[in-house]
Amino acid sequence: MKTSQNGDAVFAEYVGTLDDGTVFDKTDEENPVSFLVGADTILPDINKAFIGMKEGDEKKITIAPEDAFGKWEETNVRKLSLLLLDGQEPVVGQVFKLQMDKGMPDQYGKIISFGGLTMDVDLNHPLAGKTLHYTIKVIKIMKKEDAAG
Repeated sequence: MKTSQNGDAVFAEYVGTLDDGTVFDKTDEENPVSFLVGADTILPDINKAFIGMKEGDEKKITIAPEDAFGKWEETNVRKLSLLLLDGQEPVVGQVFKLQMDKGMPDQYGKIISFGGLTMDVDLNHPLAGKTLHYTIKVIKIMKKEDAAG
């Protein structure tokens, strides 16, 4: 039976939950995700967990905040102008996209309060400071040798 190694394409299903059991992400049962083991497309701890798994194997892993999306940082809460909302009414809890310079990755902020001409915005990743629990299952492995031939 095939065992996944760096460079192999893996088709997998997963469910990601928080400590309280809240599901924050999961695959569609009809469409497993695919990725190259060893590529930088998923969190490193998830990538490592897939190494050595066989088709049909299932595993549970836990990832600490510092190994996932980092600790929640108070310094990432900023006072910004309401003009950034382009005329939209601010709503506490609303997530909006910040316009970044060309070539910069998209950044999102969550409004935590507002008043006057400003709003307090949390720029931390939504999963910052959270311990992540994943149940992962290998559906299919395509060996790099098979793909090359």
